[in-house]
Amino acid sequence: MKSLRSKIISMCWLLIGSSVVGTGIYVAILLKSSYVDSLTGRLVKEAKLIAEMIPWQEYKLHPKKFQTQSERYRKILTARVTFIDANGHVLGDSGEEDIPKGKTGKANSKNYTEVKAALQNKESTFERRDDDIYVAHSVVRDKKVVGVVQLAIDLDDVNRSMHEVWISLIGGLIISFALAGFASSRIAKSVSKPLEEMTQVAVDIAKKGWHNRVRAEGSSEVIRLGQAINRMAYSLQRQMERVRKNKRRLLSVIESMESGLLMINAEGKINLANRAFEQMFGLPASDLIGSLYKEVLSSYDLSSYINEVAEKGIKLRQELHIYYPEERILDASFTPMWMETSGCGVVIVFHDLTAIRRLEQLRKDFVANVSHELKTPITSIRGFSETLLDGAHQDPEICREFLQIILDESIRLQRLISDLLDLSRIESKRVNIIKKSVSIQSLVHSVVKTLEDQIRNKEMELTIQISSDFQVQVDPDSFQQILINLLTNAINYTGVGGKISLMAVDRKEEWKLQIKDTGIGIPKEDLPRIFERFYRVDKARARASGGTGLGLAIVKHLVEIHDGKIQVDSEVGKGTNFTLTFPHQSNLTSEVTK
Repeated sequence: MKSLRSKIISMCWLLIGSSVVGTGIYVAILLKSSYVDSLTGRLVKEAKLIAEMIPWQEYKLHPKKFQTQSERYRKILTARVTFIDANGHVLGDSGEEDIPKGKTGKANSKNYTEVKAALQNKESTFERRDDDIYVAHSVVRDKKVVGVVQLAIDLDDVNRSMHEVWISLIGGLIISFALAGFASSRIAKSVSKPLEEMTQVAVDIAKKGWHNRVRAEGSSEVIRLGQAINRMAYSLQRQMERVRKNKRRLLSVIESMESGLLMINAEGKINLANRAFEQMFGLPASDLIGSLYKEVLSSYDLSSYINEVAEKGIKLRQELHIYYPEERILDASFTPMWMETSGCGVVIVFHDLTAIRRLEQLRKDFVANVSHELKTPITSIRGFSETLLDGAHQDPEICREFLQIILDESIRLQRLISDLLDLSRIESKRVNIIKKSVSIQSLVHSVVKTLEDQIRNKEMELTIQISSDFQVQVDPDSFQQILINLLTNAINYTGVGGKISLMAVDRKEEWKLQIKDTGIGIPKEDLPRIFERFYRVDKARARASGGTGLGLAIVKHLVEIHDGKIQVDSEVGKGTNFTLTFPHQSNLTSEVTK
């Protein structure tokens, strides 16, 4: 494809060349015609002059003088001169090579048009035959045509002159082409350079090169056009920056959404799927974008809902239960999305209700467990009280035994209510945590001293391993509750003569506390649930030990409040190991209320 500059140069050359050639041809024709007319007029005048000056009657008496005079005039006029009488016979001719012969043997020109006209007293007439011009003028004496003077000239000289003119025209044409090429290149450069630059800037803008601008060069119209393109580029740049910024914001919002988002176009292909959707359904984005939803979502029973929304253009909400990659309960909102030309697509938003449903179930279980836990001591207290009222109080031994049972159950009921209140305060963040720097050794020994009687009664061996004393930032009361609950569990679930070890280790960025026993252990399938409220591995034995089922739940919350982590390792029949890890630099200040 030719450039604008080449087109302008070619057009200039074509126009200038056509003009020069046309003008040259016209001038040549005009010049030749003018030259021939001028030559003819000259011959007419010369023929008229000869006809008036020649002594015709005198020469008539001496015919040879016509021949002599014709040759004389030929030398003077550089033209063929012929004298013809009234009968058309040639009296004298400076050259007879082209004149037909008459019957008399003399040259006869009466058959020529100009001669006939002159003999009829038409004065001067002329005729062009082949490349010669013939002029004839009548010789009139006493108002009577007595003869004709004929002049003829060959046009070869004219043709030679015109040949020279053509050579000059061709030379001028070549020079004109050269000048036109130079001038047109300069003009084309001055016109096309800014236009080519504008074209390149427009191409760059189309390719998102918003920073390019047109320089202010050329005529005022070109400059205004360049300024308009610059304003357009600046406006497009700002608009695209806003579009990109909004797009980044929208993508950030979509990717940070905890709800899954799926967008399906009118052709049934997936246009958008955020990270939450990928995690919910275990499908990578590479398998989703551009694929038909019927192919990738066939196992999730969504096609019927999508088809209904796309066909009817209605909103739809449905709760789904999926089992892969993990069991989830999802709230799916199907919304029609009308395209401008292609039809109706569908936008689906998935809200994960698994945690909510699980929490609802936990609440139901909690109410059931609390009711069950409260029912047992209350039933015992009521039963033994009714028995005493029915007359058992008269027997001192039975009365004392029943009263002791009532006391134990009331203590158990009090402990259960107290643990429930503590757990409620901890979970609702209403517990006051005052963090202080405490010696780990003094903290451990104070707790062990509290439990000495229980350890001694079960003839257990307690080992404390603290290589070197160090300071920790904890709330003393809350941390003592953690140790008491863990040690109490170890005592309760370890048989007579068992062993319990307590070890504290100080490290660079954290410190660890480990409580290990040789008790009955916890089955592997129960380990994930031991920190749930009222969850017991062995319900009968746990209730017999006096536990409320809330101790480990309280421990977990208190450890998290201290920014710590708790880990459990256990093996049935060999014992359990609780490992608590706390950072030295906690997020809590020295006195924080949570």
